[in-house]
Amino acid sequence: MSDLDTNGKNLPAHNEPNPFEEIAASTPRRIIGKLLKFSKGDYLYGQDNEELPYGTRLIANMDQLLVGWIKWQDQKPVEQIMGLVVEGFKPMKLTDLPDRDESEWETDDKGNPRDPWQKTYYLVMRELDEEGKPKDDEEGLYTFTTSSTGGKDAMIELCARYGKWMRVHPNQYPIVTLAKPGKYNHPNKAFGVIKVPKLEFNPKKDWIDKEMFGDISNAPTTEDEEDIPF
Repeated sequence: MSDLDTNGKNLPAHNEPNPFEEIAASTPRRIIGKLLKFSKGDYLYGQDNEELPYGTRLIANMDQLLVGWIKWQDQKPVEQIMGLVVEGFKPMKLTDLPDRDESEWETDDKGNPRDPWQKTYYLVMRELDEEGKPKDDEEGLYTFTTSSTGGKDAMIELCARYGKWMRVHPNQYPIVTLAKPGKYNHPNKAFGVIKVPKLEFNPKKDWIDKEMFGDISNAPTTEDEEDIPF
């Protein structure tokens, strides 16, 4: 069956994809389900910033872990250079990115130049109910995204533990718990105490079969990505 254009007319059939379709097919979808972020000690999701409580347990789909760089302009994401960790993607060095002229950067609220590129992680996760069963697509599917120092450290720690144990559990995903945040005193006293996310994962017991995560090929996605934390 042919596709329809905006006026309801049949579009011409074609066998070979054009460059625009190739880009759409090769670019990973980013926010699958609801956006989940860590902000000032809380785990918040969706456009209304609802709170996901401490102790919530989620399956971490490590096959969907994305890492790379997002370029921000006017507080909006305008470009991405990201790839799947499982496919061996390695982010470019910061010094190799474009836009290295600080005189052309936007400034923060203190007037300091702000690098438009932020290293970012996206991790697709599915919430478990009280009985330890995965919730359905609409209710319990999230993409946890972070570009903060503490958030990146939490992702690196999860990757380190998973990477060490994945050989023993090749057909399973880790189960992580949204723990109470850690904290540290920022070197700049003006920033005070900084809270950081903690994704607890016990590699000796916190595993679940990959098939339990379910098919996400047709999962709902978040269209408006302007709420991604800077």
